[in-house]
Amino acid sequence: MDRLQSVSEKGSRVVVGLNSGTSMDGVDALCVRIEGGGFHVRTEPLAFVCRAYPDALRSTLTRAPALELQELTRLNVELGEAFASAAAVVTARAGLSLDHIDIIGSHGQTVCHLPARGQGGRSATLQIGDIDVIAERTGAVVIGDFRARDIAAGGEGAPLMPYLDWVLFHDRPRTVCLNLGGIANLTLVTEDLESCRAFDVGPANLPLDLLAERLTGGEERYDPGGRLAAGGRVEPILLDRLLRHPFLQLPPPKTTGREEFGIDYVEDLLRRHQHLSLKDILATSTAFVGQSVARAVRDHLVVDGGVRELVVSGGGVHNLTLMRHLKKELFPVPVTSAAEHGLDPDAKEALLFAVLANERIAGGPANVPAVTGARWPVGLGKIAL
Repeated sequence: MDRLQSVSEKGSRVVVGLNSGTSMDGVDALCVRIEGGGFHVRTEPLAFVCRAYPDALRSTLTRAPALELQELTRLNVELGEAFASAAAVVTARAGLSLDHIDIIGSHGQTVCHLPARGQGGRSATLQIGDIDVIAERTGAVVIGDFRARDIAAGGEGAPLMPYLDWVLFHDRPRTVCLNLGGIANLTLVTEDLESCRAFDVGPANLPLDLLAERLTGGEERYDPGGRLAAGGRVEPILLDRLLRHPFLQLPPPKTTGREEFGIDYVEDLLRRHQHLSLKDILATSTAFVGQSVARAVRDHLVVDGGVRELVVSGGGVHNLTLMRHLKKELFPVPVTSAAEHGLDPDAKEALLFAVLANERIAGGPANVPAVTGARWPVGLGKIAL
């Protein structure tokens, strides 16, 4: 407890943020210096790395949540080791030793997320990657399991990104932040945190990656630069069917994940449209992401004065075909990369968990009840010393 008090009393902390997203392709690790807390936090990125999962580990992960209990139990420890290793690598990349690290914030790997919708009004979620293993290997104070407290307070435990979006862009109200990870999610930044709007739009990279892997016979795990999609034809009938997916018709707040838009979704898509080429299905699915985001912005995020700008982060920002669709569908709203605002678009989710961990130590709440459905603001994350 002396260590925890010592860290909490510091005005400036060196924090490592760790994240593995819906695509389950590896661990993003960001080493960052954070000053202060709350709405006046200041961040200085020091180093960022992405550590790909070994093929065997990734193969096991993609079978979640259908794993046997013993497999899942072992996987929890194995992932803890992988996250600890990523923390050590990014710390060294920053020119520091593990002794310099005050806090590690680890989201772990979501293997099952069940929103309240269809669950009798009760949400549930499971992130694995044992934080005690990370603490033991690194010697740092580790914060993890960020979604659980929001769920206990009646929320869905997601989305968590709006807190960081508001911290970063509250001086530019009416900015819309789009994260293109496995799932696409939006945040409308408003003048005060409590009135922010945020929700999951639907699929982004998750089905696109699976289709690209199928199209290339496993040679690619994603569509580099969107080149594969650019070589296909957008099929209007299929596009219309995709846009009528039931999740897209739900009003926000709402969250989704691999359970709804993972391998089963892709297999069903391929089975129903065997008459189309894989390249055309990928091209249409890419256009679908762009159109679903544009519709979500128009239907749910238009405010007085209009949307100022759409700022894109996540792996999807590198898909030039997808970015072209977004710019076309949202015109005349400017669509920019987070990089144009001094943010590494690949590191933003890792930054989120560094900031959330810092806020847990600082003692402030970091959920946004208006978007998660929680009854009140709560502190997020469990602590391992």
